[in-house]
Order: sequence, then structure tokens, then C-alpha cells
Amino acid sequence: MRIWIAAAVMIVILAAGLAYLMFTQTGKQASSPTAPTMTPAVEWKPDGKVSEGEYQGEVELAGGRFKVYWRSDGEYLYMALVGKTEGWVAIGFEPTVRMKDADMVIGWVKGGKAYVVDAFSTGETGPHPPDTKIGGSNDILAYGGSEGNGVTVIEFKRKLDTGDKYDKPLVPGRTVKFLFAMADSDQFTKKHNVAKGSGQFVLRG
Repeated sequence: MRIWIAAAVMIVILAAGLAYLMFTQTGKQASSPTAPTMTPAVEWKPDGKVSEGEYQGEVELAGGRFKVYWRSDGEYLYMALVGKTEGWVAIGFEPTVRMKDADMVIGWVKGGKAYVVDAFSTGETGPHPPDTKIGGSNDILAYGGSEGNGVTVIEFKRKLDTGDKYDKPLVPGRTVKFLFAMADSDQFTKKHNVAKGSGQFVLRG
């Protein structure tokens, strides 16, 4: 009789131990996986540096000598122009015929300081005076840049729709066609002599 009681006690102890092990193991399995999280975009800063995650898209042009980076939050356009030059770099949104009617942004760095002009191309081959010279307004809200090792970086921010007749409204989800150019001079009135061309991108937001 005592043997049967001892055997029963042993079975209960073994069963309890097995249940404990199963519970703790199950608990570990349930708590170990972690749900994937979306890494937030890096805060945009017009510091002349293109950081990983700072922009939503990019396009490489002129055999890699010119790059355009962009980002939008539905209200503003944030953009970087990176050119292999120590002169000016430029982009012109939505031209009609050649350069005509292009909404242009031209930037350069001189003496460690960035300069950016909100301009408009009045003819097929220019000129492209600042908007303020032809009755418009300067709608570049923030900008910055850097120059080094033969590369110029210009970053700027503007509203997608500035309300200025010399700025093209940019609509999220639509393709934006553009011209680009760069020169080896900091005088933005000097003709592009390094590279020029065209491209397109689609805004998110």
C-alpha cells in the first residue's frame, strides 16, 4: 500500500514539474518575438549634408555627376541638389518649351556660405531672373549648403503651392518634370558649362 502511495506522489511531482517547464517555455516563446517597427524619417536640416533617411527619393543624372533628392509632407517640398562642381547648381520645374517658363532654384556656396535664388526662365534659353525682379516673391523658406572635394550640395525648402505665379504648383502623386544644370562658376548668370539635362520624379505625401 505504501509503495502505491509513494508511486502516486512521485507521479504528481513529475506531472507538476513537467507542467512548470511547459509553462515557462511557452512564456519565453510568447515574449521573445518583437513586432517590427517603422524607422521614422530623419529630421530634415538644411545643413548641406544628405543624411540616410532624410529624403524619400533620389535620382542620379549626367552619369552620376548630378543628383536630386526630394521629400514632401503634403505641404512642403524639401530638396537637395548635389553636383560635382564648385560652381552653381540648378533645377527648373515644369518648363514648357526648352527652358521657357521653368520655375527655377539656383544655388552655390562661396566662402563657406550658401546662396539660393528663386528664379524663373522667361525664354527658351533664358534669361532666368529672380522672381523678385519680375513681380514675384522669394518663396525659399529655408536653405543651406556645403562645398568640398569638388562637390556642391544645396538644400532648400518651399511650399508645394506658393501662390506665386512664377512658381509651379507641385502636386503629391503626380510626376514632376524638371531641367537641371551646373557650372564651374559661382555667378549664376554664367552659362552652364559642366552639365545639363532633364529628369522627372513623383512626390509622395
